[in-house]
Amino acid sequence: MIIFCMLVAVWLWLMVRASVAEYRYYRAVSYHEPEVWAKLGAPRYWLAPFLLWVTPSRKRLLNAIENPQVVACERRFKVWGRLFLAYVVTVLLLSIAFFKWN
Repeated sequence: MIIFCMLVAVWLWLMVRASVAEYRYYRAVSYHEPEVWAKLGAPRYWLAPFLLWVTPSRKRLLNAIENPQVVACERRFKVWGRLFLAYVVTVLLLSIAFFKWN
């Protein structure tokens, strides 16, 4: 039971960190690059997470940003997102292996 609680706690912590990094990235783009934000459609509230879905036009717009604060937020957003996904995949694979051979 302790292991389960630890796995859930790490999952929750990584999910919160990834969400905070994503939110900060949205805010950095909207604050430091209002032209790009307007070209992306200037989403509000619950539509903001759908902003960064990868499409060729959006990717070109976001890759053109050279503001160092926005680039730093993008880097953190990608790192925390990848850590979260890597953790989830690792736990799933280990769980499958554990239940298959146990």
